Amino acid sequence: MAPSIYQLGMAGLMACTALANPAAHISLRQTGTFVPKPGYFPATGDDTIAGGIFCISLSDLAAYLQRTGNNPGATGSESPRGQGAVTQGSGPYPAQMTTSQDLPNHTIYAPIKPPADNTSMPFISFGNGGCSTVGSTYRNFLTEIASHGYVVAADGPPNGGGGANGQSRVQDSRDSIDWAMKGGAAKYGTINLQNITAADDRRYLLSEIKVPVAWFVGGPKDMGYPNAEKDYAKLNAGLPSYKASLDTGHGGTYSATNGGKFGKAVVNYLNWQYRNNATSKAILLEPNSAGSLVSDHWNVTYKNWT
Repeated sequence: MAPSIYQLGMAGLMACTALANPAAHISLRQTGTFVPKPGYFPATGDDTIAGGIFCISLSDLAAYLQRTGNNPGATGSESPRGQGAVTQGSGPYPAQMTTSQDLPNHTIYAPIKPPADNTSMPFISFGNGGCSTVGSTYRNFLTEIASHGYVVAADGPPNGGGGANGQSRVQDSRDSIDWAMKGGAAKYGTINLQNITAADDRRYLLSEIKVPVAWFVGGPKDMGYPNAEKDYAKLNAGLPSYKASLDTGHGGTYSATNGGKFGKAVVNYLNWQYRNNATSKAILLEPNSAGSLVSDHWNVTYKNWT
C-alpha cells in the first residue's frame, strides 16, 4: 500500500502530515555548516541551525517584528480567556502526556491504554512553535488529538531541554519518526506506519510539494497569516488545498480545554484524511453541516476538493 501523505499548517506552527515507507530510514540531511546567503537553498532544506534554513534567528526576530508591524502576542475575539483545564481529551480513548526512555528528548501523547478495539493509530511527529524544546507546551491540544486514536511525539521533554540552546532542530523530528518506524511507538497500541504526520515540517520550496495541504491560521492578527495567504495562492495548480482562519492571533486556541476550536478542527481534518470519515469531511467542507467550522466562526476556503 502506498503511504498517505498530507501537509498541514497551523497558527504558531507549520505542520505537515507526511509519509512514510515503514521499511525506510530517514537519512537525507545536509552535510557541513549552513551559511545563509541570498538564493542559496540546500536540496533537503535541512541545516545546522535551529529551526531550519527558513527560520529567522531569535536575535533578529524582534527587529523583524518591529519592521513588519507583526505582533506575535496579538489576540482576537476567538482567543481563549485564560488557561484551559488539563483533561484526558474528549475522544473515545482517554489519553495522557508521558515519556519514553527510548526517546528521551521528546514528550509522548498517547491513549492511556492500547485501544481495546485494536484501532490502527497514525503517528505524529510534532515540532513546537518557536523551535521550543518544551514538550508540554501544547499539552491540551496534543492530548485531545491522542484521545481520538493517534500517537504524538513532541520535541523536547515535558519541562524542556534536550536541544542545542533550548531549541529544536530538524533532526529532532527525524529521530521521532525513526523511533516510530523501528517499533518504539508500538507499546501504545497498533501503529499505522503508512500514516505518519510530521508537524512543523517546513518544506520551503512550494514547487516541491506534491501532496494535499491545509492551513489553520489565526486570522489577520496572526503573524503567520500573510505567508499562509501567499503560499495558498502559489501552490502547484490542481493540488488539493484547504485554508481555515479563526480570529485568534498567532497563539490559536491550543491552551484551551481540549485545544479549543483548533483541537476540533485538526482532529476532524486528520480523521477525514486518515480514516475517510464522512462526518469529519462535512464539518470541514460543508458550511451547513452540523458542527461545521463555518458555524464555529472559521473563515474557510478550499480548492480541488469535492
